[in-house]
Amino acid sequence: MFLENFEREILASQTKPLSGGIVASNLKINDNRTGLLTLTGDILITLKVLDLTTLGAFRIQSLMKSSEQTIMNKLRGGADSDQIIFYEYSSVKNTFTNKQRTYSLKYNFNYTAKLIQINSLSQLAGNDFVLALVDGIGHRFTDMYGRKYVSGGLAKKNGGPAAVIYKEWEKNYLIGVHEFFHTLGLPDLEESGMENRLMYHLGRVGSNITNNEKAAMNKFIMYDLRDMTKGSYSNPGYNTANQLRTFLNDKSNGFIYNKAKFR
Repeated sequence: MFLENFEREILASQTKPLSGGIVASNLKINDNRTGLLTLTGDILITLKVLDLTTLGAFRIQSLMKSSEQTIMNKLRGGADSDQIIFYEYSSVKNTFTNKQRTYSLKYNFNYTAKLIQINSLSQLAGNDFVLALVDGIGHRFTDMYGRKYVSGGLAKKNGGPAAVIYKEWEKNYLIGVHEFFHTLGLPDLEESGMENRLMYHLGRVGSNITNNEKAAMNKFIMYDLRDMTKGSYSNPGYNTANQLRTFLNDKSNGFIYNKAKFR
């Protein structure tokens, strides 16, 4: 009886729909046999939006829709990476061997983005992405030129939570996308001449991203190429709810929000 129950649990885990911030399906690797691997498949990026504002985020639905379109547009279209050293790929067996080989990668995923409004921490799974809407941010930063700035948003990179001042998001929805792309691993830009770039953060946000930035996000999304051989994939757990709690309670960030909503 115990063995039968165990087998049922295994079967259930195998048939349970994948969920999380990154859900990939129809994953395939094309090897041109001259050192180029082309990665294809369908990837759904889900970002959960938690309204912690005092007066409410009345334009949240339209802002989420605009952000969805931008996230999809910026990730789509393919990206080429620099050469990497990884395990040799066997297209016959659809596996990576123990031998090392140098490859160039071409990311050619079909991306879909979905932003979902949530009302409580209980709606966050451990491997979700989250954007919190707050009333204010006390954090100040100093740029490479020694000038001080206020923050319209903050984020923990590499899968961590992000937050934006709702009023700033209302003025420019790209601020939310900018902070989410920090979650996907991109750094801020400050150099003169980069004012039109999405990751520029000195008083304004542009809209452009480069091939290298797109490749960096794709690398974060599909970090271990061996996951490509599974056909489907969801990202590992980030302990999102606890990360968000720590992030918002960090006094150095100076978040101002309705604590009664944070439950």
